[in-house]
Amino acid sequence: MDDATIQEMVKHGTFYVPTIDHNRYYLENGDKIGYAPGYKERFQAFIPRNLETVRKAFQAGVKIAMGSDAIYTMYGQNTRELGWFVKAGMTPEQALRTATVNAAELLGKGNDLGAVAPRYFADLVAVEGDPLSDINVAIYNVKWVMKAGAVVVDKASSPPKKP
Repeated sequence: MDDATIQEMVKHGTFYVPTIDHNRYYLENGDKIGYAPGYKERFQAFIPRNLETVRKAFQAGVKIAMGSDAIYTMYGQNTRELGWFVKAGMTPEQALRTATVNAAELLGKGNDLGAVAPRYFADLVAVEGDPLSDINVAIYNVKWVMKAGAVVVDKASSPPKKP
């Protein structure tokens, strides 16, 4: 995106859903997917440009929401996008907002989703560590998940593994 496009996005309150991490996935899995020769070099060149675009847009005040473009076997890796947002200059809290408050606003559901509050529909995630000081906690240390009122992941009550 050029600077004029970024400024128009700010002016109109347009959301940007950059989906950076799927490029990492393509780079790591291109042989299995069947990409044509030369794809690695193209992705290696594109990823830094993609990251720089996010950095510029964020610094300019563009609203950013998290997405994934998760494909093939990438499902479950979606939160890696948060790490890219921190690399682009967001604090961990700002990155987490892209997947919660900002995403809810983008969907027109800011009064129903994106917060843990009365009358909001919320899935809950418990992590080990402080995701506000290290975004990797939210990516790699999920211990418990409640979706639609039912616990769907419970690694917290599992007995510790022996070394």
